[in-house]
Amino acid sequence: MGLLKRFSQGELGLNRVEAFSDGVFAIVVTLLVLELRVPVLHDRGSVGELGHQLVDLVPKFLSWLISFIIVCKFWLNHHHLLGFARHATYGMVWLNSIFLMFQSFIPFPTALMGEYPMNPLAVSLFGVVMAVNTLLFIALQSYILRNLIKPELLGTQVPHLTRKSFVGVISYLLGVAATLFNVHIAVVLYALTPLFFITPPQAKNN
Repeated sequence: MGLLKRFSQGELGLNRVEAFSDGVFAIVVTLLVLELRVPVLHDRGSVGELGHQLVDLVPKFLSWLISFIIVCKFWLNHHHLLGFARHATYGMVWLNSIFLMFQSFIPFPTALMGEYPMNPLAVSLFGVVMAVNTLLFIALQSYILRNLIKPELLGTQVPHLTRKSFVGVISYLLGVAATLFNVHIAVVLYALTPLFFITPPQAKNN
């Protein structure tokens, strides 16, 4: 219990938490695009060969696009969420750090799905990683709203917030299940899922 009590201590400023978080998000979206490498041509003047190589890169472009939108969605909701906190505790900092750690892992399943778009394991790993990231965001969200919410926001609530938050988890896991039948269905689900939270849920007064 002593260790748990220590995690609830510390009235840390949010500025450095936000700055560190923004830095990680910026690095993640930068790493995503590094997988889009210029193709090597045997005949540098061949339009047909370049066209064929670019077509082969379509799965990588698609996985990059989906991940970029998902990471931007996480960043926007994360920025919105920190606006509810009056300060940071050690527990919040560590929850936030674990969430960012899994955000930094996103480029790997993105590259894997882009390289092996017809491989069910590669496509399902992408969904699992996104589901875990969403669960970690929900954990951070719950901690802030239960323990650190600003006094002036105590009378506000977001209707069905928990239920809405789990929409992403369920959708990503449905994509994982879909890989057993058709990887294209899984990719469509991954592409549609961030649209549920393209803007943060709006709080209302009780």
